[in-house]
Amino acid sequence: MSKNLKVLVMEPANQQLPTDTARPNGALGPAFLVGALRAQGIEADYLDATVGLPSDLIEETFYNRVEQENGTIRYGMSASAMAKVFANYDIIATSSIFSAQTRLHLEAARIAKEVADQRGREILVISGGVNARAMREVFLSNHFDIIALAEGEKVIIQIIDAFSRGNRDFSGIHGIATRDGDRTVLQPVSSERKTIEMKDLPFPAFDAMPLDRYQQIGIPHAGLLPKGMKYAAIQTSRGCQDRCTFCHISLEKQQADLLGAVGSLRMFSLDRVRQEVDRAVALGVNRLYFEDDNLFFNKKRLTELAPILRRDGLEYSNVNGANLRFLFKRDQQGQNIVDTEFIEMLAGFGLKELVMPFESRNVDILQKYASGKFNPDVMDPILIVKALKKVGIRISGNFMIGFRDESWDSILRTKEYARVLLDAGLDAVGFMIPVPYPGSLDFEAVMQNSATREEFNKDPLQFTDHMHWRAKPLFPTVVSGEKLVDAVQEFWLELNQSPYKQEKLSQNVCS
Repeated sequence: MSKNLKVLVMEPANQQLPTDTARPNGALGPAFLVGALRAQGIEADYLDATVGLPSDLIEETFYNRVEQENGTIRYGMSASAMAKVFANYDIIATSSIFSAQTRLHLEAARIAKEVADQRGREILVISGGVNARAMREVFLSNHFDIIALAEGEKVIIQIIDAFSRGNRDFSGIHGIATRDGDRTVLQPVSSERKTIEMKDLPFPAFDAMPLDRYQQIGIPHAGLLPKGMKYAAIQTSRGCQDRCTFCHISLEKQQADLLGAVGSLRMFSLDRVRQEVDRAVALGVNRLYFEDDNLFFNKKRLTELAPILRRDGLEYSNVNGANLRFLFKRDQQGQNIVDTEFIEMLAGFGLKELVMPFESRNVDILQKYASGKFNPDVMDPILIVKALKKVGIRISGNFMIGFRDESWDSILRTKEYARVLLDAGLDAVGFMIPVPYPGSLDFEAVMQNSATREEFNKDPLQFTDHMHWRAKPLFPTVVSGEKLVDAVQEFWLELNQSPYKQEKLSQNVCS
């Protein structure tokens, strides 16, 4: 680099529905970016604006709750506090995963540009992540200079190299979107050989994350965390082989010419995972959260990883991706039976918590929207619940109700399905309304209506502000949106046990 630059990789304040849990950010993507930058000798820091700097009072960040005009509750650093931080940097990079937080990313970009104007020196503002890619027109029209279309660890180095030389021409960089006047310029990912193993990615900078503050708050992005535990995230693989239409990256899987292998299933080597666990343990972490989209996709590989993962005093949660079919195997007659050896292996390396995507009791719904990846008619879910409880793993189940063509009778079947699994040993259940996120095939399906597309393009934030899985559906459903919102809350209250409900309600953004 011909010029020293300071880079801030940040996640903005958050906004949640009044009925939702307030959680810190702490996504793994920004940690990978900081690690990649530092590996190249670039001065880089991480800021989670929901919790602020170590010197900030937590009452002025995480517990700073402000009701907004859109009906959500904003929590995190104030705009003026972020501006003071931004003034120390030349480049601001955000990682945008969740559509519901789009407004807060645009807020951060606006603040960065205002700071640049005040100090008379440019701040380059870039973003990446599935939501930024899907909403690139909106981001580039609202103060962002560049959107990374590929995984950002390599792209961001090329961007900074060009910027450090005083060069505002990024046309030679593959895998980005920029703006030329009112026109969005797409520069596709360069041709790359598709490979199942990822190599040469620097380690995520765990040490840049505010792990002590996360420990103090004690609210991970899902599940339940025993008090006082220090937690972090880990990936052993990226991507998924399934093609669920509601998945945020389902459209990207069809856009390889533009985006490359960003949605394809790839994995890190065993030695790489070993070193990553070592780094987490050295920082005093005693609970690691798997961020794989599908941890169980290769059972042989996970069995080889088990002795690497097993550490004294270290536990694991998988609340993100665990396809249920991999908990079964075929017997000699070709029948599906529970793979008890695999489940015992999970408990053996320290898996203490598992969130299971049962999703629906309607097999037709599962076939249409969820890749047909699990069929409860031929794979008995009660048996896997009992097998997991037998080895001491805490298990909760997620259920989706209110698909756009789903009947009320189907929804009630799913509710009773959840009740049966609770009776079998499930510890807790949650219900959610499917959201057609930008970047998903479901979103493209509802956007086939030209009037809907026009309305979305006219005011996208009106939509994204309410892309929460407990919010009233934004697009037509067979069952009314009001009835679905009531059902999500009432089913949850009716079926779960009081201690669990009390703990979750205490974490509510309005608490």
